[in-house]
Amino acid sequence: MTLTTQYFRKSKLRRAGILAAGVAATALTAASLGFSNAGAQAPRLMAPPLAADGTLSFADLVERVSPSVVSVLVEREVDMRRNLPGGLEEFYNFRFGTPDDNGAPGRPDDFDGGVRRMEAQGSGFFIDTEGHVVTNNHVVEDADKVQVRLANGDEVDAEVVGADPLTDLAVLKIKPQPNQAYVEFSDDVNLRVGDWVVAVGNPFGLGGTVTSGIVSAIGGQNRENQYLDFIQIDAPINRGNSGGPTFDLKGRVVGVNTAIFSPNGGSVGIGFAIPARVAKETVAQLIANGSVTRGWLGIQLQEVTTELAAAIGLDKKGGVLVADVIDGTPAQKAGLEDGDVILGIAKADVASVNELSRRVASYAPGEKVDLKVQRNGKIRNIKVTLGQRDADSEVASNDVPSNDNDSLAADVGVRIAELNDILRQQFRVPDDVDGVVVTAVRPGSPAEEAGLQPGVVILQLDGEAVSSGDDLRSKISNAKKAGKDAVLLRMQLGTNRQFGALSLDD
Repeated sequence: MTLTTQYFRKSKLRRAGILAAGVAATALTAASLGFSNAGAQAPRLMAPPLAADGTLSFADLVERVSPSVVSVLVEREVDMRRNLPGGLEEFYNFRFGTPDDNGAPGRPDDFDGGVRRMEAQGSGFFIDTEGHVVTNNHVVEDADKVQVRLANGDEVDAEVVGADPLTDLAVLKIKPQPNQAYVEFSDDVNLRVGDWVVAVGNPFGLGGTVTSGIVSAIGGQNRENQYLDFIQIDAPINRGNSGGPTFDLKGRVVGVNTAIFSPNGGSVGIGFAIPARVAKETVAQLIANGSVTRGWLGIQLQEVTTELAAAIGLDKKGGVLVADVIDGTPAQKAGLEDGDVILGIAKADVASVNELSRRVASYAPGEKVDLKVQRNGKIRNIKVTLGQRDADSEVASNDVPSNDNDSLAADVGVRIAELNDILRQQFRVPDDVDGVVVTAVRPGSPAEEAGLQPGVVILQLDGEAVSSGDDLRSKISNAKKAGKDAVLLRMQLGTNRQFGALSLDD
């Protein structure tokens, strides 16, 4: 199954997987939506639409909002060899030529070594009378030419005002059209699971298509991005719907369609929309500045599980564990330390990594915020002046091979070895990292549950440095004799550091 973008390429190429994660949409205010002409705004629908015979009907709603929805037409050059394995790329070059083989016999004159000019299509919608159109970033990303097809069929050139990959939003601008209908983001919409929604867009190039369904979920496990909680809807969303609006029954834009979850590229009733509260603020920044700036702490975060809470000494799980404070960042300058638990920000509690990320990102760089932190069992308040997040601040982890020829550390199901030049090279361990490296983990063991895997370096146990295999075994043995149910590990994989609770329960 894949999380798939839903814009349609006429070449039948499909693009999969959006919104990595990476970063953070914010708990932002939203805007009121009505449907508007250039002169006057139409009244809102104040009750679910009913036909003359009293049955549920979306006809009046669709008639009002459809003129604001457009098709977004994109042209871009695509390298057909991108992401091919090395052997296939060599075969491709042998069969079709390299970028320098344009004149090779038997090849089209427009062939450029695997580079083809492709057309793509998504959806969008007008949000004002100035010609601004909202769509998805992945629809217009790397585009050489962008056009908008209006509801009357006219095609006009558009420029990209700004785009934000983290929320997958983009803003286009065309020459203002006379009496152009537009819609606005919704104010104070408290969507609930089970509410009706209507999606309008142009799937597969079929303009003016309307589908209906309900809100299936909001956020939730495996549906979260650091910067936003998607609205999951079961209204059929297909390729080409990307960037189109989702309306509630009062005709208010409550989301921007962005992705589907599908085993085959088609709709299976699981679609995702960017919430209006996120889209409104993001779009406002894109129009004003051409980009989006977000507050940044400079720490690696980790969820506090029940096991970690017990190992840290918390009464219950909650808050966010600081797994690593990056050197030179606002967090380090403010005095945050590895192992701190952030319980709240600006006098409001935080319960998850995503929630804290969104809250921090909702502030502008340079703003001062108060963090409620627990350290060594004591509560303290720390004031941080936020920096500005950029793509370079992300820290990635590396895949590593395994090795089974080492000693078993106690009976927790892990084999470890002391670091040497060979192991550092094999597991890609930086020279300035000291500890013991995991070479094998027994499936289903406490070690696996703690997050250990081959290549992980165990740096500390309960806050004390681990210098050797004997040292690790001794510390685990002493913890057991002291009656502890779990110990707190600090570990590193590649450049990524985090904590784990290692159960000692036999």
